[in-house]
Amino acid sequence: MKVQVWIFLVGCLTVSLQTGFPQAGAGLPGATPPDTPYLIPQTLFVGDLGRLVVPLGPASKDFQPFIVEKALLKPLNEQRDLVIQRIELENRGGQVRLLVDFVPYAPGFLTLPDLPIPDLRSRGLSIAGLRVWIASLLTQENVVLSEPLPPLVIPGTTLLIYGSTAGILLILLGGIGFQVWGRDHLQDVQERFRRRRLIRAMKRLLRNLEKALKDESPEAILCRLSGAFRHCLSLFTGMPCQAMDAGELKTLPPLLPPEPERPEAVPSILSGIFLCGIFRRCDALRFSGAPINQQELLRILEELQGFTHTLDQTDKKQNRLALLPWLKQKARA
Repeated sequence: MKVQVWIFLVGCLTVSLQTGFPQAGAGLPGATPPDTPYLIPQTLFVGDLGRLVVPLGPASKDFQPFIVEKALLKPLNEQRDLVIQRIELENRGGQVRLLVDFVPYAPGFLTLPDLPIPDLRSRGLSIAGLRVWIASLLTQENVVLSEPLPPLVIPGTTLLIYGSTAGILLILLGGIGFQVWGRDHLQDVQERFRRRRLIRAMKRLLRNLEKALKDESPEAILCRLSGAFRHCLSLFTGMPCQAMDAGELKTLPPLLPPEPERPEAVPSILSGIFLCGIFRRCDALRFSGAPINQQELLRILEELQGFTHTLDQTDKKQNRLALLPWLKQKARA
């Protein structure tokens, strides 16, 4: 049996000396003969851990597996260009292979040393003369870079680009259109919001004065009413109502602009005549020298609350007609 093994090893060494195991065969996978040693990985670089697989053929099917670890191989590694880490004899279903794990430290062809390992010698095996090809990134070889990959197309990229461009154009066109046609509409909307804010302030003032009448004197309530309500009217009409006497309040224009088609749509209560009558009564109570009648003050507050309620409802109606023009035709019908 030893004679057969030696014959096989001589054949393997002859093949290895001729080919040098160039990257485990330069052809396609499967083109290497089944008994030819090969490298794992096929291209081994300097400093990487590699494995040389040497099939021993059917003549060695009776060999028992063994493993020689790194600790036993360390004293035997005298060659610095190639350090053997592990040797294993593998027998799987009669397929016997010799596995040699090593780390190369030099490029080019490297020859495995002859190690005095009893497990190998007892079977008449030797790794001496086996050569492997070690590649290196630092050596100048005929290496050609592959063509650059096409750009990665992410799903939805086209939609995102064209959608963003269309959105920016719409914003620019909208801004230009607003500068040309929308400025007057914006001022109108701002004026409507200003009126709504002042009407709410008037209603809140009257509610607070009615509640404070329980704790404060009628004189203080009447003084606050004359000053604060006139201030709200000044902001609402844009005229100095605080400096006007009751008679001058008759000159106030209607508190809400009438519709061109229906000038009578604004109630008469929303005029300077109504406000003139209210503040004449307030002045009569304040400057008569007699105690202020609390019931009369409550009636004035109630009339002013009716005034603000009518102002609120009329303003809401005008806003609806302005925002929804089709309601005008329905209201006329």
